[in-house]
Amino acid sequence: MSQFIDLHINNGDVVLDAGLNPVYLTDRAVIAQDIVHAILDTGLAHLLVSDRGTGVTADTQIKLKLLVEDDVRIMPGTVRIEQVSSGQWWVFADTINFGPISSSIIQTTTGAS
Repeated sequence: MSQFIDLHINNGDVVLDAGLNPVYLTDRAVIAQDIVHAILDTGLAHLLVSDRGTGVTADTQIKLKLLVEDDVRIMPGTVRIEQVSSGQWWVFADTINFGPISSSIIQTTTGAS
């Protein structure tokens, strides 16, 4: 039985299956989704895009790491915030009970989100 269950949200909308029923996430996927939503709610993700190549980017990454580590389901010291390509930022961490997670924080194609 799953410890965590939540609706799957994508781009602010509930994801529906072929029968137009809501899709649910469990455990590890719930934690990843919660972390991304927490990051987006702070507005810090937009600083990663708007302040490319400055010291602000490093400071923002530290603030994001601390935010993610505040989640009691995340193992402290395992959080990484990385830019995998121009405009694509990902968070990587290990959960205490469900193993590693990774999720896109922000992905842009025009340089702005």
